[in-house]
Amino acid sequence: MYNALDIARYVINYCNKKQKPISNLKLQKILYFLWIDYFKATQEYLFDNEIYAWKFGPVVPDVYYEFCAYGGVPILRDFQIEINNNDKEIIDATIDKCIELTPYQLVEKTHKSNTAWYKTVHDVGLKELIPFTLIEEMECEN
Repeated sequence: MYNALDIARYVINYCNKKQKPISNLKLQKILYFLWIDYFKATQEYLFDNEIYAWKFGPVVPDVYYEFCAYGGVPILRDFQIEINNNDKEIIDATIDKCIELTPYQLVEKTHKSNTAWYKTVHDVGLKELIPFTLIEEMECEN
């Protein structure tokens, strides 16, 4: 299992190398889809940093606050991050699915009525924790 900040740094590096730099908003959505796809592939958590239901979708606060100074502009930094090669395959495939979508297309995907974000917001409210068990139940069933 990784720390979400390390996964975020890997995502930033990957997107910058593809010349598709991303904002913090897009990073947050990609992290969420990475968590889901990794769990589907391995039945393990990619990271165990908490995910919350914020206005524009799921957010990992640890990562959000690390990069919030960038606002809506691309995060143009380079990090030294080690990720297992098998994990890179899963991670890269998910990033490739998300990289061409706009941040708001990704937000729309997380706001659908069959998502853990939607259920959390409508049952408990904004800014509340999205339990991993709810993500598994609603988004990881194949």
